[in-house]
Amino acid sequence: MLGAGAAALVLLAWSHTAAYRAGRTYEQAAFAAKITKENDNAGNAAEKWRTDLRRCSDAGGVFDFETGACERDGLRMVVGTP
Repeated sequence: MLGAGAAALVLLAWSHTAAYRAGRTYEQAAFAAKITKENDNAGNAAEKWRTDLRRCSDAGGVFDFETGACERDGLRMVVGTP
């Protein structure tokens, strides 16, 4: 009887450890996907700012980084795609 109880305890410990590892692996993958998405969004935002700055500069304006607008000849223009 003692052997069966010990075997059940070992089996229970093994199943909980396996479930924990599976859950941890899933969470790590989800976390990595979230970081990748945030990095992609940051890269896209940086590329948009670079493009807007270049368009403004090519048009002879001064780019206002705080507002994201291009000032040229006293006029404020919105640069980039909507």
